[in-house]
Amino acid sequence: MITHKAMLAAVHISVWTATKHDRKVSRDVADQNGARERAGRYNKQLLMSAGRLEELRTLAGQIRQYFYKITLPWSDEGLRLLPAHFLFELKARMREFEKSFTEAVDQFLSIYPDYIREARSELGGLFREEDYPSVEKLRDKFSIKLEILPFPVGEDFRVEMSTEEHARMASEIDANARQRLAKGTEDLWKKLRDVVHRMVDRLNEPESRFHATLVTNVFDLVSLLPQLNVGQDPELDRFAAQIRQRLCNYTAQDLKKHDLLRVTTAAEAAGIVQEIDDVLETRRSQPEAMAAPEPQVADILAHMSAYMEAPAAA
Repeated sequence: MITHKAMLAAVHISVWTATKHDRKVSRDVADQNGARERAGRYNKQLLMSAGRLEELRTLAGQIRQYFYKITLPWSDEGLRLLPAHFLFELKARMREFEKSFTEAVDQFLSIYPDYIREARSELGGLFREEDYPSVEKLRDKFSIKLEILPFPVGEDFRVEMSTEEHARMASEIDANARQRLAKGTEDLWKKLRDVVHRMVDRLNEPESRFHATLVTNVFDLVSLLPQLNVGQDPELDRFAAQIRQRLCNYTAQDLKKHDLLRVTTAAEAAGIVQEIDDVLETRRSQPEAMAAPEPQVADILAHMSAYMEAPAAA
């Protein structure tokens, strides 16, 4: 059941942009060039040397990167599929991130007046005191929040409608669920192919610097993949196991030092990329050749549509 295997999650992060549309400058530029004002707009940077604000933006990026690493695409509204394996880890990490984020906001606001004084001289005639919120108002422009949503269950659905309408909506729910699960699985295949392909590219450039991540990025992904594989695609798990066995036995330094080992590993990795391409091409050209969903996945889809089914006749 999907309620036991996964849930929906979103991370909402807000960081002050420190930019402002200067209508006067935009209008002046348009007038000077004989253009209409809507032909362009001038957005000025309110703070140009605010290291503490840059640190906040970097932290926000790190949080999103971690969140995307352990979740799969689900909706355009920012919700992603979170495998149940990662729920407690995510909550623990988010508590750490929230603490770091709050501390970083406090540090930025403590020297915010200094940044304004620097901006006054840097912006010259473009400086406007009213462009800068008070410390109290500015604090509200920074936020971080984790949202966790369960999948709906049968008793949550209370709308009355005809039997035909129930059946139609049940079919739509089923098709939508299949499409989204397929999208999540497709995203995993893409990540797997990309990380191995990057290894091929680097190994074929022996004069370039080899970082430890050449191998650790591959190892990290194939270690996470079985837990991320909510759709239980057996081919995906098989490739992850093969990649771990064939490409993760040596460090980047080993591959740099030993030409034969590097060439052999590059050939192995290139072969795996081709195998992945073959599998994906077969799936694209022969959808009927794809294996039917595992029983547990079928149960997931049936559960997601069951709550839309028409009530039994009295």
